[in-house]
Amino acid sequence: MKLQFVFYIISFLFFGLISCEEEVVHDNSNFTPQYVIESYIEKSGNAFPPYLLLTKSIGFYSKIDLSVLNNLFVSGAKVSILLGNNKYELDEVCLSQLPSEIRKEILINIGLNPDSVSIDFCAYIDVNRRLPIQLNTRYELEIVINTDTIKSYTTIPDFNPIDTFWFADVPGLVNDSFAQLFGRIKDLPTQVDYYRYFTAGQGESIIPDIVSVFDDFFFNGQNFKFTIPKARAPGEEFTDISGYFRRGDTIKIKWCNIDKAHYDFWNTLEVSRTRQGPFSNYIRIKGNIVNGLGIFGGQQCETYTLVVIE
Repeated sequence: MKLQFVFYIISFLFFGLISCEEEVVHDNSNFTPQYVIESYIEKSGNAFPPYLLLTKSIGFYSKIDLSVLNNLFVSGAKVSILLGNNKYELDEVCLSQLPSEIRKEILINIGLNPDSVSIDFCAYIDVNRRLPIQLNTRYELEIVINTDTIKSYTTIPDFNPIDTFWFADVPGLVNDSFAQLFGRIKDLPTQVDYYRYFTAGQGESIIPDIVSVFDDFFFNGQNFKFTIPKARAPGEEFTDISGYFRRGDTIKIKWCNIDKAHYDFWNTLEVSRTRQGPFSNYIRIKGNIVNGLGIFGGQQCETYTLVVIE
């Protein structure tokens, strides 16, 4: 009798829960698209010309297909960078208009795989390199789209190079085909420094790590030793060789100084990527775009080519 009673209670709770279930309908009706900017001015020996990608945001529950991606890119905007009293307008260039080699170079520089990009989009580029690249100078961005005006500003900070590189065995790893990379910098004591780094294995595109930025809060003015992990792309599976370089390969390390606003953007974005699950705290991405989302960043960089010890 007791067992029968328990069965009735469980059945009642089960069917009660089912009757309370309600299909979740994802609603984007209150969503208002915003303009999204990604733009950089770089000082380095092999810097790509200043460029800007202009897209529109989509709702969180939006379905994404090829037609949606094609419609995200915004064409016909007037994009200018102001330096002092001079204004430099960027040229709108679409991938389909470019020779294959130039197209490939652009995609690699903006972090995309040339072999996997199947859409045609337009970017705004200082094709003729008219914009002077100067340190500690205010660059102002102005974008006019119909009746909308988007603004931002950035600077290119002083550069603090990596003083020394060296490789070492991977601790505890039985497979000796990989090595760990270290670097050393002499941090500048008179200012707060913000750093960002990228890496490329042999034959690979240069990409930022999942956590690619840091400041000098704990080592300001010091001679600082640190590890340089091989960058791992978002979504790449973590393994016991992640972060290490294959012995004998020729690799590249791109090392940049960035300003605080540029650092804040990537720091908040990268932290938000690593916080997963329903109980993690929400992080608001700190962009520096007025009337839009994204980043207009200045950076001074150097790319080092190294051969990993055998």
